[in-house]
Amino acid sequence: MKIIESLAHLDRRIIFLLVALAVIIPMIVPLNLPVDITKPVKNIYDKVESLPRGSVVLISTDYDPGSEAELYPATEAFIEHCFRKDLKVYMMGLWPAGSELGNIALNKIAKVYNKVYGEDYINVGYRPGGAVMLLSLGRNFSDVIKVDYQGIPIDSLPLGRRVKSSRDIFLVMTFSAGDPGILHWITYFHARYGVPICGATTAIMAPQQYPYLSSGQLTGLLGGLKGAAEYETLVDRKGRGLRGMDSQSIVHLLLVGFIALGNVILLYQRRKK
Repeated sequence: MKIIESLAHLDRRIIFLLVALAVIIPMIVPLNLPVDITKPVKNIYDKVESLPRGSVVLISTDYDPGSEAELYPATEAFIEHCFRKDLKVYMMGLWPAGSELGNIALNKIAKVYNKVYGEDYINVGYRPGGAVMLLSLGRNFSDVIKVDYQGIPIDSLPLGRRVKSSRDIFLVMTFSAGDPGILHWITYFHARYGVPICGATTAIMAPQQYPYLSSGQLTGLLGGLKGAAEYETLVDRKGRGLRGMDSQSIVHLLLVGFIALGNVILLYQRRKK
């Protein structure tokens, strides 16, 4: 058959172009493909919904630009949910670049909800020290945090004065791409002070967190871009997570089509011989 013969000699650049279009088009024109909601993601949503108005949520952005594609969409969706519920956001980071990425999302969403810095949200920036720092932080925030990320004295900000110890934190949400990250929060903050911990991780890290979900040490989990898309669905936000999953789904279908077509061509050529 002439069609199969033509496809057998298809220029690989056409395949590259089709894959590129499958990635780009859904990012520009969302397809709104359905996303199944998993229990670990729903647990985070339910936990935030259960918090009283004005509760303080500590967000730790423990990632860098290398994992921004997976964790930043989840960061925006979670912050929006907090502000929509009129919760106070206390942001910090165990990774140097993470606090800057978190700050971009924080300021972006705060403008939409007319939140006031120092009263409704605060960012104290990168905090080194790992386990020792977290243990000290839980006892007394002022032992670790003297100023915010801009160098403003923490006691001059209403939210900074309000948060004295772990007893003032209702929930910790960590966006983690490695170490230090989610395991530090579970081991040194939840285990020692009993503060509920939720997390978002890269897809490759997610299976490592399942034992902590089963034991109750981790309340909920967003795994990779899929987790971000699920959370965007729950909070009714059309963000990068859903668009990214649209792209992934179309590319996967395209690749399956190429594999099937390749096998058809192979069988045809064998029969022809």
